[in-house]
Amino acid sequence: MSNPVILCQVAKELRALADVVEGEARVDGPPWIDRVAEMPVNTNPDQVYMVQRGWKAWPLRGTLYPVTGLTIHHTMSHSPLATAQYCTKSVTKGGKGYPTVQYHYWVSQDDDCPIYRLVPDHEMIWHDCTGAYQTTLSIGMAGSLHLAPPPLEQLESTMTLIRWLCNEYGIPKNEVQGHRDRYAATICPGWRHALWRTQFFDMLDSTLGSHG
Repeated sequence: MSNPVILCQVAKELRALADVVEGEARVDGPPWIDRVAEMPVNTNPDQVYMVQRGWKAWPLRGTLYPVTGLTIHHTMSHSPLATAQYCTKSVTKGGKGYPTVQYHYWVSQDDDCPIYRLVPDHEMIWHDCTGAYQTTLSIGMAGSLHLAPPPLEQLESTMTLIRWLCNEYGIPKNEVQGHRDRYAATICPGWRHALWRTQFFDMLDSTLGSHG
């Protein structure tokens, strides 16, 4: 006959183990700090393509345009808020006239290189001229990376974000590209330095392995 004392102890230990597993699962969440609510929004955008299409905000993905890729940019700045203010300022006042900042995610060069979420994933931000904006998320790496490659810690933070998003959306490795890979006329994300581009994709291979 089973010993009730032993069974009770086993049950307690299983419950404790379940609590630990549940706690670890909660910790393993998105790697970013959400700053969407802090970002300015322009309710009267004045870019030509916005006006021509009658858009008062970015279009939403719906089911026609699922997320299938990531596009890497450099921001040529270090403040998400200042960049968002510039992006949403009217063209006539020296801004871009966008509805929001043009990056879904921002990888800082500050201490520990935190990641910020600036715009919800379901908004189709116009961030290149190839149509890829419809099915890609825009990741901005802070800094003028055409002048100097990013510090290793910023690259590592970027890879953490890429790993999470690729797992979340099932994005294949070959659909993680720099802006210049999709649109050759730009220097963004600063891959004028062949070594920095090579370093990025070497780290991507190490991060994602045979993913996709």
